[in-house]
Amino acid sequence: MGLTLALYYLTRSAPPEKSASGEYPEAATERPKGRLIWLHAPRPEDKPIVTDLLKRLTIRSPDLWFLVTSSEGASVSEADHTIWQPLPDDNRQSAAGFMRHWKPDVVGWLGDRFRPGLIAEAAALGIPMHLLDTGNALAATQVDSWIPGLRRTILRSFKTILAGDAATADAFKRAGASASAIRTTGVLELSVTPLFCLEAERDTLAQLFAARPVWLAAGIQRNEYQTILEAHSIALRRTHRLLLILVPSDTSDGASLAAMLSELDMSYELRSTGAEPEAETQVYVADTDSELGLWYRLAPTSFIGHSLFRDDRPGPSPFDAAALGSVVIHGPQTEHHRDAFLRLKRAGASREVSDAAELAVGVDALLAPDKAAEMAHSAWQICSAGAEVTDIVLDLLLADARPQKAGP
Repeated sequence: MGLTLALYYLTRSAPPEKSASGEYPEAATERPKGRLIWLHAPRPEDKPIVTDLLKRLTIRSPDLWFLVTSSEGASVSEADHTIWQPLPDDNRQSAAGFMRHWKPDVVGWLGDRFRPGLIAEAAALGIPMHLLDTGNALAATQVDSWIPGLRRTILRSFKTILAGDAATADAFKRAGASASAIRTTGVLELSVTPLFCLEAERDTLAQLFAARPVWLAAGIQRNEYQTILEAHSIALRRTHRLLLILVPSDTSDGASLAAMLSELDMSYELRSTGAEPEAETQVYVADTDSELGLWYRLAPTSFIGHSLFRDDRPGPSPFDAAALGSVVIHGPQTEHHRDAFLRLKRAGASREVSDAAELAVGVDALLAPDKAAEMAHSAWQICSAGAEVTDIVLDLLLADARPQKAGP
């Protein structure tokens, strides 16, 4: 980077003191033998994306090791073959020491703020780097523009730049990135693997439900039971054959739910007893484990539990419903899956409610096939787009994760 990098280094602090071993703190952990992929993810909201990438990379190549860096004081991932490190100071000595120690085979950079020193040292070592857009890459086009040529030089150090949209791609070109390096792929988002179900069981239940309208309450906690059942009671006044599939968060609650339903004079069946819903069944309590994939496939609309009231425990991910074509309804407490709920909201692919009356109205509105289909398609596009970009990223990283060369 020549003079441009020299000017940058003049703005950086002095290097930290060496440890007793003579190495900088970044080198405290030994580099594992074999192929090493470095993923830098400074944003807390990118943690699920990194975790998913690590899982999928390991499936495709189990011998890989991973170095994960972030701007936080806690590990982004605790997966096997994964080492978490804070980034070093971006002065010449620290950056060079960090890169000499780790010598990653390839770098995936998820951040919107660059470390010119680290990037320069990686480029000097011939390490391929890929800039991955997780929705904030546009900010990267404004990096340190006050130093002449620095932004252009940084961007041209990347072998590939994935841009979420045409506007971001154009901004990278104007900032000096090589046009041949830029690919407009869409944003790298958490990809969703559809939950499993037995197709024979789905076919059997679909025949039992026949033409009945169905909605699902998934992962419902105890303080939500009353609201869910009240909403169903209201909705039944308009749609008499409406069936509610209620999946309690605690599957041992079947008996207590049966007592509640008896008091409300609502007909029900418990799946844990082996019973199947009859024509007159109003509530089917699915008090069994690991069957959400089945219920999402059967219910065009799903209310996501643990969202009406604040709870320390997360409920089901709304993406699991969306990936299987079930429109998401939820309460106001969405902090456990904040990004997922926000993305669905922005796409007009979900509906928020706060009480039984609003939930009943929402369920009734989504019984209209055209409205439900429109929202379900928008939700599916979000889930499928993430999977397509994830595949591109996996191919890029694996192609450059070449075997470690022998020698010093």
